[in-house]
Parts: sequence; C-alpha cells; structure tokens
Amino acid sequence: MSGRAFRRAVNKEYELVSRPKSADDSNQAEEESDYEQQKTNLFDLLNEGIEGIDDEEEQNSDENEKAKQEKVIIESPVPTKSISSKKKKKRKKISEKSFVKNKENHQKIDNSIKEFSEKFDSLSNAQENIDSKETSSISSNIKFLTVDPRLLDADGEMKRMFSSRIVDREIRDRNYIRTIRKTLLAKPRQTWPPIVKFGLGMDLVEEKDGIYNFEFTHSQQYQATQISFLHCIATHDSSTIFELLRKNPYHIDSLLQISDIYKMSDDHAMSSEFIERALYAFEKSFHIKFNISKGISRLNYNKFENRAFFLALFRQIQTLSRRGCWQTSFEFSKLLLSLDPVNDPLCVLHIIDYIGLKAKQYEYVISFTNEWEHYNLKDLPNFSYSSAIAKFQLELKELKESNNMNGHKESTAMLEKAILYFPTVVPLIVKKCDIQLDSDIEENEFLQETSTKNFLNLLIDLYVEQNSPLWTQPEVITWFQTAIINVVVKLQIPSYKASLSDKEFSAAFVHGRQIRENLFDDQIPLDISRYIIVSENSKFLGRLPAVVNRSINLYDPLPPPDGTNPYSVHTAGPIDGNIIDIQRLLGRVPVNAANLQAAADRLVEILLCYNCEVINVASLKFL
Repeated sequence: MSGRAFRRAVNKEYELVSRPKSADDSNQAEEESDYEQQKTNLFDLLNEGIEGIDDEEEQNSDENEKAKQEKVIIESPVPTKSISSKKKKKRKKISEKSFVKNKENHQKIDNSIKEFSEKFDSLSNAQENIDSKETSSISSNIKFLTVDPRLLDADGEMKRMFSSRIVDREIRDRNYIRTIRKTLLAKPRQTWPPIVKFGLGMDLVEEKDGIYNFEFTHSQQYQATQISFLHCIATHDSSTIFELLRKNPYHIDSLLQISDIYKMSDDHAMSSEFIERALYAFEKSFHIKFNISKGISRLNYNKFENRAFFLALFRQIQTLSRRGCWQTSFEFSKLLLSLDPVNDPLCVLHIIDYIGLKAKQYEYVISFTNEWEHYNLKDLPNFSYSSAIAKFQLELKELKESNNMNGHKESTAMLEKAILYFPTVVPLIVKKCDIQLDSDIEENEFLQETSTKNFLNLLIDLYVEQNSPLWTQPEVITWFQTAIINVVVKLQIPSYKASLSDKEFSAAFVHGRQIRENLFDDQIPLDISRYIIVSENSKFLGRLPAVVNRSINLYDPLPPPDGTNPYSVHTAGPIDGNIIDIQRLLGRVPVNAANLQAAADRLVEILLCYNCEVINVASLKFL
C-alpha cells in the first residue's frame, strides 16, 4: 500500500471514530472490526510489506503522522451519555476475548505453517530418496544415450567448420521461419504449409524406474490418409504420392517416400528437406513428457506407428553424414539408439563407433565399448578395432612427436587384441587402403583364416567397407603395421615381446577363437538385414537370406515377426517376382537429366536383387 493511500485510509478511520455513535453502533463496529481482523489474509500482509519496501521513505513520515492521529483518536472526547459503564465493561470484555481469540488464531496459523513445513520437508526428502533409488536402478547405459540439444543444429556445426558468411547465405536461402517454441529436430521453412492437427499423436504407455515408454497414435483422419498411401504404393506411380502429399502435407510415410525419390535422382537438397519436414511433424506430435535429451524415452519398434520415426532418424543420420556434419550426426545416432537400446532394431551399434570417431568423440567410443551393459561390444569387430583407434588418437594428442611409438603402447596392445579376435580384418584393410606389408607377414596363415560363419563374415565386410577411411592416416598406418608385425611374430616366436603381456596375449588368442566359433550364427539376423536395406548398400543385398528378399516393403523394411500393423489388410504384396515398369515407377519424378541414367541404373540394380522383371528401361530417355 502506498503512503498516500495509507493516509486516506487513516483519515477515513479517524472520521468514523470521531463521529458520535450509539452504544449499539459502537458494539457492532467493534465486533465487525474483530471479525475483519480475523479474516486478515496473509498474502495481503505480504503485499503490504512489499509495497512498504517500495515507499520506505514515505512510510517513515506517514508513521509519524499516524502516531499523531492515533493520539488524537485517543484524546478525542466520546459522548458519555451514549455509553454506560455496564456497556463499557461488556465492550472491554469482548475486546479482551477478541484479543485472546486472535492470539489463538495466530498461534493456530503458526502451528499449521510449521506442520505444513515439516510435512513438506519430509515429503521432499522422501521424494529425493525415491528419485535417488530410481536413478540408481536406471541402467548406467543412460549416460551414453543423453543428447545435447544444442548440437542437433547442423547449421551451427557448419558455421564452426566454415566461414559464417558462406553458411549464413545458405541459411537465408532455406527461408527458415521463427517460431514461438524452438524445435530441436528440424527448423520449419517458409515454403512449408502451416502445420495444424493432422492426426498424428503420442501417448504415454507406462513409466517404470524412471524410463518412459511412449507410442505414436493415428487418428481416423490419419488412418484414411495412410490407407490412401498404401494404395498409391501399389500402383508403382510416384505421381500419386506427390498428389497425396499435396492434400496431406505432413503425412510421414509420403514425406519419406518422396525423399527417397529425390535421393535416387541425386537431388540431395530436396531429399534432405522432406526428411526435415517429417521430423518437424513428428516433433509437433510429441507427448509433453517425451524428452529427447535425457535418454529415458522409449518407443516399441514392434508397433507399426512407431517405426516411421526410427526410419526418419536413420535417414537424417545418413544425410548429416553425407554433409560431413559428424557431431550432429553423432547426437542423432545417440537419440536413435535411446529409443530402443536393448533391441536396436536399425543396428545403430554398427555405425555409432564410426560416426563417433569422425566426430572426434574418442573418450565416448572407449567408454561405450567397455561399459555398455546390453552387449559385450569388445566381441564385435567394429568396436574392437574402433576403440583401439580411439585410444590411439587420444595418445596422439599427448605426444610431441607422432613417430614415437613408445607413446602408443596401450593403444597398440588394444589393436593387437583386436587382431587376435578378428584376424581376417587385417588383409581386407590392407587391400582396401593399399597398405604395404612384407609378403611373409601378409600371407601368414593366421591372418588368412577363413570363417564359415556368414554372419561374422558379413559384419567384417561391413566394417571394412564403412570404416576403411579411418585407416588412411599415415600415423595410423605405421601404428597398424607395428601391431600386425607384433602379432604375427609373437605367434611364431613365443618369446617375442609384444605390447600385450604373454598372459594377455594367450588369453586374447583363446578368447578370439571362442567368439569366432561360438558367438556368431550362420544365419544372418533380421535386424542386420534390415540395416543393410535402409543403408542402401546394394553391394550386400545379394548376401541376404532369400526369405528376406521375398518380403520387403521399402516404407517399412522387414517389420518384426511379432510386430503389429493395423494396415496389414491394405498392404500391397511383396515385390518379389513382380513386373516393374521402371518408367511408371519414376513417373513424373523431377530428376536432373545429367544424373538420370545413374539413378535409373541404381534402381534397376536394387529391383533385380528382389527377383523382379524390369521393363521399359530404355524409355527413360523420354522422361
């Protein structure tokens, strides 16, 4: 309350008190005053205190004035005729009772506040204990799944790598728009239609031990659009999908399908834009508790409505890696892995080591290899070699002279162990990277060992195909040659001193033979087959099981056998054995004439892998 308002209130009170009044009026006024005093709101007192701070100087002077007025009020004569001595005693008694009653009320309020404070403190302590128990019960894997939202911006990474002026020009060309709430997965563009409720939602299924399980949902409107999309797929006419997307600009599967069409025509910019649009639509549909940064949100890949989000994230990782935005790609990889870290349906474990090394996340790769709980990553070819490279790069930072191999003893020991685990990786990398070795070393029987395990051979080939660029650095080549020589000579001359101790060398040799013979099945798992399909590496398509090739839909590649699909009755049959009209399939796809033949050849190659008869290839020149 300001000083001026306070003075007006005091003057008004003075007039009321100074005016002659009857005994009944006096008693009624006192009772009303007591009642009003009991109804005093604590928040009003707080507000008065705050206002008093703002007008501190004025209040000091007002207090003096108030004291004078109170003195006047006390000294003001009150007519004795209207108040008898009996009434005075009664009024005094009521006043004393009111004072006692007010004091009791204040005491009750104080006790209530104290009791509430104690309960709140105990409740807070109990909640802290619950949170600590939940946190301790959550797997230690969570630290490997947390995402830094600031690093999900590919434009920011481009600015750090190149000139801001060049990147800013490119950003302006994309016509981003500013939104009230910042989105993390993608930035909306002015050319995109305004997003409204389009039928995609998300529900919280359960929360257990600090882990939240969600699922995407389709409204009736979205279900109708999805059925129309499936009918468009069955026609093999891409123009129908473009028309469907025009009417439903945020239908996820249509966006991803058109992105693939643009990628086939080598228009990577348009392909990337449609992926971003799909991610933007997903983010606008998130549940309020769905958190992409803490690594505690899960999606069940068995549910059809969830699978498109996995695929969109994988496509974004591919796009970012192609652009060289490795840090952003690394964060998206952790996000994708966090959705289902136990089953890993798109095999992020087979790319995150490479992306982490390219992003220079060496400590992460080493810790991840050693501490991941769901699987012993050291028994996989990619992690056994990648963790050794990560250690080498860390040591390289600490060395003043890169050719001082004494500083790489620990990483050399790790690489020797990787060679003992998976020796056939060596000749493949040597050939791929054109590394020079002595003939007696290169042709050593141990390094030329052949495995009958199709799964293991495929994993090794996938690793070499993807990670071979990491082995071209001169310092890495020298280090690699040293480790190879150590292993081969140690096998021939047991007294030879390698970086591994004799005991460690012997244990690694035995363990390597055990995992090569017992850990990997002959049959290639479904998730690896799915990964090869979504990674679009046509080199390995022919190595997939025949049963896989006969049951594939590119918008939902190799769904899990126990998965759910409410649209199964509308799903087009597998493309195996179908006659594919290549001209009709491409239809009105806006392609660059210079890249048309390469795109068509690649598409034909993929279709032939599925035992399709492809016609009208020659008619492509008329598109």
